[in-house]
Amino acid sequence: MADVAARRTSKGMTPVLRGRHDFPEISGRISAVVLQGKLPRFFWSAFFVCFAFVLLFLYSITYLVSVGVGAYGVNIPVVWGTMISSFVWWIGIGHAGTLISAVLLLLRQPWRASINRFAEAMTLFAVAMAGLYPILHLGRPWFFYWLLPLPNTHMHWPQWRSPLVWDFAAISTYATVSLLFWYTGLLPDLGVLRDRAKSRGGQLFYGVLALG
Repeated sequence: MADVAARRTSKGMTPVLRGRHDFPEISGRISAVVLQGKLPRFFWSAFFVCFAFVLLFLYSITYLVSVGVGAYGVNIPVVWGTMISSFVWWIGIGHAGTLISAVLLLLRQPWRASINRFAEAMTLFAVAMAGLYPILHLGRPWFFYWLLPLPNTHMHWPQWRSPLVWDFAAISTYATVSLLFWYTGLLPDLGVLRDRAKSRGGQLFYGVLALG
């Protein structure tokens, strides 16, 4: 957090913080946004709008599970329907976040920290959404664990030539790497929040997360 230095910017740009501030003061001001817990009204308005879309999404999944995969166009001549296009679209969104983080890291930009957090968070949400489509495509999503190479009574293994198994391996690996990259960048901030948290619960919570 303290890497956002308060300094005069070039002509025509507005400084992040006006006046002269040292690093502890900058960290305190930014930490207060998280630790105060007071959210503005427009946040709650946007939250409820997004929550309405989440409810619509859950209703769509319920309808799909109850009716079958034919609801989105899968039939005898059609193998994937709209699921494959939605899957590729979300994977593309995730790749965009990874590309932004990787380019800024390779160029060693000193201001990349906050952008990396946004980009990696976008990647994690995109990968989570993309992972739903192969599971829903199964028709019986409650058996998704059959895609895992788990030992069972009959010693059956997944069909390694199936794209569904490939999707599981690729998405799980991508999500793990993105999560580690995102979490590693948050460690300095978590340490600052641990030191500045006033409640014992907050200190313990951020302290555990800051352990790495």
